[in-house]
Amino acid sequence: MPPTPSSDLKFEIGHVLFMDIVGYSKLVIDQQAELTRKLNAIARNVPQFQIAEAEGTLVRLPTGDGMALVFRSSPEAPVQCAIEIAEALRSHPEIKMRMGIHSGPVNETADVNDRANIAGAGINIAQRVMDCGDAGHILLSKRVADDLENYARWQPHLQDLGDAEVKHGVQVRLINFCGDGFGNPNVPAKLRETVRRSRARAKRTRTLQIVAGLIICTALVGGAWWLLSHPAAKSQSALVPTLPEKSIAVLPFENLSADKDDAFFAEGIQDDVLTSLGKIKELTVIARASVMAYRGVALAGKVRQIGQTLGVSHVLEGSVRRSPTLVVINVQLVDTRTERQVWSQRYERGLSDMLSLQGEVAVEIARELQATLTPSEKSVVATKPTENPEAYLLYLRARELDLQFRFYADYETAAKLYQQAIDLDPTFALAHARLSIRLSSAEDEGDATSIANRKAKALAEAEEAVRLRPEMGEGRLALAVYYWQTDDPDRALVELAQAEKLLPNSAEVWQIRASIYRRQNKIRERIAALQRAETLDPRDSNGLLTLARTFRSVRNWPEAIQARNRLLAILPTPECGAKYANALDEFRLTGKVDSLRKVAAEPPTGREGETPQDCMLFQYHFAMLTRDFATAERLLRELPAKVFEDEQAKAMQEALLAVARGGDPGSVERTLITARQEIEKRIAASPNDFGSYINLGLIDAFLGKKNEAIREGQRAIEVASDPLEKNDASAALALIYARTGESDRAIELIEHLLTVPADLFVVTNYDITLAELKWRWEWDPLRKDPRFQKILAEPEPKTVY
Repeated sequence: MPPTPSSDLKFEIGHVLFMDIVGYSKLVIDQQAELTRKLNAIARNVPQFQIAEAEGTLVRLPTGDGMALVFRSSPEAPVQCAIEIAEALRSHPEIKMRMGIHSGPVNETADVNDRANIAGAGINIAQRVMDCGDAGHILLSKRVADDLENYARWQPHLQDLGDAEVKHGVQVRLINFCGDGFGNPNVPAKLRETVRRSRARAKRTRTLQIVAGLIICTALVGGAWWLLSHPAAKSQSALVPTLPEKSIAVLPFENLSADKDDAFFAEGIQDDVLTSLGKIKELTVIARASVMAYRGVALAGKVRQIGQTLGVSHVLEGSVRRSPTLVVINVQLVDTRTERQVWSQRYERGLSDMLSLQGEVAVEIARELQATLTPSEKSVVATKPTENPEAYLLYLRARELDLQFRFYADYETAAKLYQQAIDLDPTFALAHARLSIRLSSAEDEGDATSIANRKAKALAEAEEAVRLRPEMGEGRLALAVYYWQTDDPDRALVELAQAEKLLPNSAEVWQIRASIYRRQNKIRERIAALQRAETLDPRDSNGLLTLARTFRSVRNWPEAIQARNRLLAILPTPECGAKYANALDEFRLTGKVDSLRKVAAEPPTGREGETPQDCMLFQYHFAMLTRDFATAERLLRELPAKVFEDEQAKAMQEALLAVARGGDPGSVERTLITARQEIEKRIAASPNDFGSYINLGLIDAFLGKKNEAIREGQRAIEVASDPLEKNDASAALALIYARTGESDRAIELIEHLLTVPADLFVVTNYDITLAELKWRWEWDPLRKDPRFQKILAEPEPKTVY
């Protein structure tokens, strides 16, 4: 029987407004009931409460003398609701109310009556924040204030009160939120002494800073002289990060077999040992993608460097030699801090006896690292994957293709090999699980019947894996992938939570979790999942690229650049797209085109993945951005349609250039009509392609067809598949409004879109960032509007997510 979902399976970030009636316990029961009734009525009737209730993003929790309102939309929601309640309470002076607001983790649970409820640290901290206030106070945690401080309308209302000690000795940084008609401007009674002491300390600190500065300068000069006089001490003074004691990377095993085609076998043994170690919770085990970069490297003198790069205290090296009847494996465990071998072993087995080898190696290493295995971990690690050596070889060949992650043909071949392994051993649970994941992840090609059959088989294989070995995490992982790919994210997260317990070192679990969070628009949780995956797999280029793109989607340009720089550092031949993306993020960060101009001037390097056409495409976008339309026209003429994905996309670029350059109206109109015809072909073939409706709406806007343009823009929002795509479609609608004379609607939408995540992966003519709004010619109809000028004059708002 599948385990019952636990309360932590609905983890998310909640924005909590906690409130109670001051002096409630001193009232008689009738007065308590009357005040509670009034408060409930007031709360239910304020606009923000009703909006959130209608959207299904509000959870209400009665607390006896008040209530907790958990908003699942944005950190502004509880703040706006608090203001509205405070203003309504001005007509009810008999209700003395205090409020606390915090954003933090919450999870769905059930109360004693089996009714849906919600709990978690987010609610607990909100209550602690509220408890520090007096009547009329609206207190915020520092986390909420950080989300609000970049908005001009909130800044004047934020008053830092410093740290306060709340229940269980927890320190919370408090912000007083008050303004005309809401809040209490006075320092809460509980904090007055703290604030007084803080101000006194600040005064003393200013006096001591001068003296401290002189002392530090003297110490630095003396220290520098001493280090120069003692070179050995200087080298020892370098700060070396502390590596986790129970951490390990399993480096690629060397294939010593006479048949060099047996490399798959050596890699399979390495992967099995790594996977077995990864199931031991006390160990930190680096994922396979990060260690494969060290294939064939001369390890002498580099073990210490590998340890620092991967953040591990130990590495396992090995070699494999296979003959028709015998397998010989040599392994050695090396301490990366001292480069000293701490354990080694030679295993010589027949093919059938070899199947338990990875478990034996894992147990030996765990013992050397002084990791304690639970009884269930011992059982899982010691269990043979199969009793059939030939099935195991087929599995290893399939797994090799899976891990190469190259061509779809390999996916089909891998599925066939997994099936052949299962045919030889129907009890091979691991093969069932991996076959399921392969089938679930395949592209939806073919007719509806074949797609349905493939999905049904994927589910059946996952369920069979769980039935055969319920303690095996890969079975739960297979179910999670199936539900994720069949649009059941909540159930996928339930299975992932089980997989995580059984596979505590699996970066794959967190990568899938991050993909689900994108679909659910849980960007903060997505970033946390990607960062956890990076810890387990620090050299996974796909994960780093996704993390960089996610930071870009929330306009966190510095973090996006840093993540991409980490990506560039690990790529042997950095892809050309990374340097273009970095230049674009620098532009969006600074609002200046210097970084773009520098990269546009660089000739192609000839590195893997970079072609002259890539450079030309970047130069074309740069020319359009800087209004060098003559250069843009020359480049566009030379670029083939495949660079823009297809004829429709190039026709759209030709239409944009024609409008930007102006000239003969008849010629511009003909170019627009040609582009429209290409777009209509795409829509006929793919009626749910939201990008085509965006382009169609923009073309109609340029043709002066206002109603049609707006209708197509709205249609794009309707067919977009997830919240980020819908935000992108809304950005295009804002541009359509701007080009059709609807300035008020355009600016209102721009103000909103500057504060929400967007898919800013590539250069488009409707990206909503402050830099694009300043530079792109498409927004010229708004240039003279004072409200648009005000947007451009202020700092870019902080994206709320």
